[in-house]
Formats: sequence, C-alpha cells, structure tokens
Amino acid sequence: LCAVRYTGVAAAPFRQEQHRRAVPPGQEETVTMTVAYAEYGPHVGDQDALKLTVAGAVEETGQVVAKELRVRLHTPELTLTLLAPAVVGQETPVQVVFQNPLPEALSGATLRMEGAGISCPKPFHM
Repeated sequence: LCAVRYTGVAAAPFRQEQHRRAVPPGQEETVTMTVAYAEYGPHVGDQDALKLTVAGAVEETGQVVAKELRVRLHTPELTLTLLAPAVVGQETPVQVVFQNPLPEALSGATLRMEGAGISCPKPFHM
C-alpha cells in the first residue's frame, strides 16, 4: 500500500502484508485489510490517492497473478449560505460550514472568498 501523488508518481510503500493460503478447488479465499487514517494520513497530501497492489503466486505452477487498485480519497465539502441579500458595494454575511471527518482536531485553517468584483480577498484565519 502506498500513496500516489496527483502527478501519478507513487511514493514508497508504507504497509506490506504477506498471507499464505491453501485454496481448495472451485473455492475462493478472502483476505481483509483495514487501514486507519492514523496509518495512511502522514503519507498523503490533499490531492493524493492510495494504491493497493496485490500479487499472488501459485506454488504448484509458478503462475503469478496481480491486480492494482487506486483509491481516490474524497475531501469533505464546504457548505456556503448567504445570510442576507447580496448588494453591490455592501458587505454580505455568509455562513460557511465544514465538518471535520478525521479522528483528530484540525487547526490553522484560512478561508478566503474570491469572485467577480472582489478586488482584494481578505483571508479569515481560524
């Protein structure tokens, strides 16, 4: 398991597991892997994905099978609500809602509004 940058470049693997199974004829075997945010969080940036590569070998024949899965990490959305009518030349109150989906506190956020007619966006530090 490794992070893949938005450019497509894969980082070094941060988790590897090896499982040995005997699979009877006509049967299938399931291996489950759970990856907590605490494990993958330090390895990914805001536009990265996770890449899981699985390979298996059949001892009796030497045949190798492999599969790759790329998991795009979704970022939570901001909800914007105008609290009063927007009038040219006047301040307009806006409510911004963000729900932190992570199991740890976030800090150091900055909100900046940009758009037509806003000549100098003023950052709001939280």
